[in-house]
Amino acid sequence: MPGHHTGYQPDSVAVIGAGNAIDGALQKRLQRAGFRVQLLAADELRQLRPRSIVINASACAGRQGMPAALKACEALAHEENCSYLLHLSSYQVFAGGKRKRYDEDEAPVPASEAGHQWLACEQALAGHDRLTILRFGWMVDRCDDALLGRILRGLVARQPIALDDESRGSPVTLADMARVTVAVAQQLASGAPTSGVYHYGAADSCTAMEFAREVVERVQAFYDEEFSVTLDTLSDNEGRSAVLACGKLRDVFGIQQRSWRQGLTRQVEVWLERMRNAE
Repeated sequence: MPGHHTGYQPDSVAVIGAGNAIDGALQKRLQRAGFRVQLLAADELRQLRPRSIVINASACAGRQGMPAALKACEALAHEENCSYLLHLSSYQVFAGGKRKRYDEDEAPVPASEAGHQWLACEQALAGHDRLTILRFGWMVDRCDDALLGRILRGLVARQPIALDDESRGSPVTLADMARVTVAVAQQLASGAPTSGVYHYGAADSCTAMEFAREVVERVQAFYDEEFSVTLDTLSDNEGRSAVLACGKLRDVFGIQQRSWRQGLTRQVEVWLERMRNAE
């Protein structure tokens, strides 16, 4: 049987995983696009196939995974088996402020420990000559402790939930993150520009409270009995909005923004089913 040819050069992608749901989402989307996929942990770079496109998601592992992610970035900066390096980063490299919008030309100045860790990973890779950095807005469903999971656990337990209603951000769902990342990888493998910094977030910004209200509406649709929950606004919140401007990604790669509301009902349904199965 003849081999399957996608036309991609190269057609092999190595995902340096985060150890959470991001890994599976990227792997499935890449395989659907026709890539040969290798999923590696941050300490398995020696197994990298020659001339692969590398998608580095290691920094998306969360706070505990940041030391290993930084080591992986330091190693990848000098990795010769890597044809193109696509590094996934975060809006947290910016401090945020009142109604603040950031484009790619603005110098990162983080205000949190996590932000400094994200920026350290970017800086460790700076010497790579085929580096593409893709910064995402709020990842609302990458793990159980992300915003969606925290809201749903509180809702199901009928516990009051306190959320920020001042700081605005650009939410990104797992499915949308995978869509955008794989679309960039496809274009890199088809001769697109091989370096640069790009931003992606939802087409519509929101606060954590606004996101929660939408989730509550979806949850209510799955319960026959009357369902109510108390949503409290966090007090003494100074407001650190960090909305990402995404025009460069659209202009260079033709990738359009989507609303974070798209597919939210299905996401809520999947999470509720998972929570019931875990009981």
